[in-house]
Amino acid sequence: MAPALSDFQPQPALQTSAAAQAAIGDGLVKEAQAFADELAAWRHDLHRMPELGNDLPQTSAYIQARLNEMDIPFSTLVDGSCVVGLVGAGAAVAQGNGVCTDEQAGTVVMLRGDMDALPVVEESGEPFASTNGCMHACGHDMHATALLGAARLLKAREAALVDANATVKLLFQPGEETFEGARAAIANGLLENPRPQAAFAMHVNSQSPLGLVLYGSPALSGVYGFRITLQGKGGHGSSPEICIDPITAGVHVHLALQELIAREVPAAKEVALTVGKFAGGQAANVIPDTCVLEGTLRGFDVELMEHLKTRIAEVVKGVATTYRTPATIETLSDVPPLVLDDDMTQASLGYVGATLPKAAFLPLFHAMASEDFALISSEIPSAYFTFGAAVTDTDEHFAQHHPKARFSDAELPLGAAAYAAVALGYIADHKE
Repeated sequence: MAPALSDFQPQPALQTSAAAQAAIGDGLVKEAQAFADELAAWRHDLHRMPELGNDLPQTSAYIQARLNEMDIPFSTLVDGSCVVGLVGAGAAVAQGNGVCTDEQAGTVVMLRGDMDALPVVEESGEPFASTNGCMHACGHDMHATALLGAARLLKAREAALVDANATVKLLFQPGEETFEGARAAIANGLLENPRPQAAFAMHVNSQSPLGLVLYGSPALSGVYGFRITLQGKGGHGSSPEICIDPITAGVHVHLALQELIAREVPAAKEVALTVGKFAGGQAANVIPDTCVLEGTLRGFDVELMEHLKTRIAEVVKGVATTYRTPATIETLSDVPPLVLDDDMTQASLGYVGATLPKAAFLPLFHAMASEDFALISSEIPSAYFTFGAAVTDTDEHFAQHHPKARFSDAELPLGAAAYAAVALGYIADHKE
């Protein structure tokens, strides 16, 4: 039986200031629920068009069309696959010349929703399931939709934002799953024109009940992704003595990497090293020229992670030399742990609690997964929560990234309201 919200003993959300409470009001959820059917339709559309990495032409075009319908000005980054909208004081400026300075924008808070999918063949059974071999198995379609809902809620309050000399920056980000999107967007000027003073992001959870909100810091681990290519000398399988077998070398590299964790990492440290791809050869009787291993190293201790990256290189070189297979190591990803700002987190708990008074808040968010929002949180004060989004018509709930993962549309109005509440509350507490 899947857990229900009543199974948890929550901590109460913090109280907000009178100014923040007044700005948030008590009608965000009701207002969002009034267009819940439209939110679900948007989500289903996005779910049917999953795209990967930093190449999201259809998804980006869909988001742009919805923002155009709301009369929200936006710009694009990352070759058009990242969409950045503005609501409030900076919007009119951006609409006029496309550039909004920090001074023109006033107080700026950024809301981020990622929108890329995974190379997973969908088996959810949903009537709106994807059919292109990819799937929103992590729920990023939920995030993008909730952020669109927040955009509508904030647009309806734009006059108040202008009066407060404040701007909300809406980030619809590609490439989270590949840890490429945030880095590329930052390189393209995401944190400029205008620069946010704070940021907020959320993630749905397919196995947690509606109304459960988890938080913590460091919330997620850092990740170092690597590719090892071993160069051998191919030939006929009947004559291994005149070949150099890179598969044999690859096996020993894999085992040696695992022993780094077993023998060189303190037992009290949280570290995981996984080789998820091992590719070499195409026929049973042929020794290939190359063998390729791809994997990830995850942990929370930055100094230890740097030490282990050095040791991976040393171990690979040593084993490769032993088996006469020159090795190259490529970095596929390098993202720090998701460390969040205590003040922004505590304030956001109050803002979300003000608009979701029945939610249960638990400080249990600490996992070995990784998230490239860490590149944003390392630049500006940020908060990041997970929201329960389990469907209620089954006792079987599949985890994120599973081909049968499902998410409840009922979370969308809650997520939209939470996004909007954080923006409104932060602005009320930081008026210039």
